[in-house]
Amino acid sequence: MGTGANASAGGEKASAKATSVQPQVAAPTAATLATSPPPPPAPMGVFGADMPAAGKLVLSITPVFANLSGIKMGTRTVSNEYIVTTVPFFLNPRQTVRIIPQNIAVATQIVGLSYGVTKDFAVVLTAGMIEKNLNALTFKGASGILPLGRSLPGTTSLADVTLSGVYRVYQDDIHRIQVSLGFSFPAGSYTATFSNFLLPDGTRRNIRGFYGMQPGTGTFDIFPGVVYAGYLGPWSWGLGYRGRFPLAANSLGYSGDYLLEYRLRFPLGPTPTGGYRWGDLHEFNAWGGYTWTPGLTTTFRVSGTTQGPIRGFDPEIRGPAVPANPAFYGGQRVELFGGGTISGKFIGYDNATVAVEAGLPVYQNLNGPQIMKNWQAGMSLRFKI
Repeated sequence: MGTGANASAGGEKASAKATSVQPQVAAPTAATLATSPPPPPAPMGVFGADMPAAGKLVLSITPVFANLSGIKMGTRTVSNEYIVTTVPFFLNPRQTVRIIPQNIAVATQIVGLSYGVTKDFAVVLTAGMIEKNLNALTFKGASGILPLGRSLPGTTSLADVTLSGVYRVYQDDIHRIQVSLGFSFPAGSYTATFSNFLLPDGTRRNIRGFYGMQPGTGTFDIFPGVVYAGYLGPWSWGLGYRGRFPLAANSLGYSGDYLLEYRLRFPLGPTPTGGYRWGDLHEFNAWGGYTWTPGLTTTFRVSGTTQGPIRGFDPEIRGPAVPANPAFYGGQRVELFGGGTISGKFIGYDNATVAVEAGLPVYQNLNGPQIMKNWQAGMSLRFKI
C-alpha cells in the first residue's frame, strides 16, 4: 500500500511537471516562424509587399494593358470644339491648339526577376517592352471647328529598366513592414517619331512623338517605398506608398543653330532648357484580401496617385496639339481594382502562380486639357526557380 501510494504520488508529480512544461515546448520559436507558411499575396499592382524566400528566384512575366479617351480640364470633361476655340498653343499663344488625342491604347510586357538574398532582403530587376497607339483628330487651319482628318501613329521601344531592393524591417505573427528603394535606368526611347502625321495645313509629315507617347523618359529616377501588410485567418490587408522622382532632366543635345531657328520660328515660345523631366509621382495604395482556400486569394485595392507637370520641354515636340504642351500632364487620380492570385498547385504546378487585376478610375483631376484614363487590366505569371 505504501509503495503503491508513493508510486501514485510520484506519478501525479511527474504528470503535473510534464503538464507545467508543455506550453514552453509548444511556444513558437524563431525557427518555427521561419518555416511557417508565407503570408497571403498582396494585389498584383502593389510593389514591395511579397518577397521570395532566401536563396529562391522568382521569374515573372507581366502584360498590362490600359486605355485612355475623352478630355478633362481639372475635373470637368470638355469637348473637342471647346478646346480648339479656347485653348492657346503654348509655342504660339496667338493660335489655338488644332490637334486633339481621341484614344490611346498602351500595352506593356514586363519581365521581372526577384531573388531572396536573405530572409529579410530581396532584389528585383525588371525590363521589357512598351507599345503605345494614338488616334488623333486634326482640325483644319489656324482656327475654326472644321475637322480635317485623323492620324493613327504608334511608338514601341524597350521600357526603362529598374533595379530595386526590398528590406523587411519588422515582422511578427500578423504584421510586417517592408521598405524599398529602386532606380530606373533610361533604356526606353524618348525621341520616337510619328510617321505620316496629319497637320492642320493638310500636309502629312514625320514629327517627334508627344511626351505621353514616348516609351521612355530619358532620365535616371529613384523609387522610394514602404509597405505595411497584415493577415489574420483568411483576411489580409495592407497600406503602401511608392514614389518616382527624376534625378535630373534628360539630355536633348540641340545645337546653337537649331535653337536659334526655333527662337526665330516661335518668338513667343518658352526658352529651351536643354531637356525635360516628368513631374514627381506619388502613389498610395490600400487593400484588403480574402483567402478562400490555401492558394486562392482575392483582393480589392484603392489606388491614389498625384503627379506634377513636366518640367522643361523638348522644342522638337512643336505641333499645335494638346499633348505637345508639357503643362498638360500630371494631376490626381483615384482608381479601384479587383484581382486575385491562384496557385498552380490546382493544376499540378506547385511552383507557378497566376495573378490578375483590373480596375478603373473613379476620380480624375487633371492638369489639362488632358486625355483621361478609362481602364487598366493586367496579368502576372510567376515561376519559382
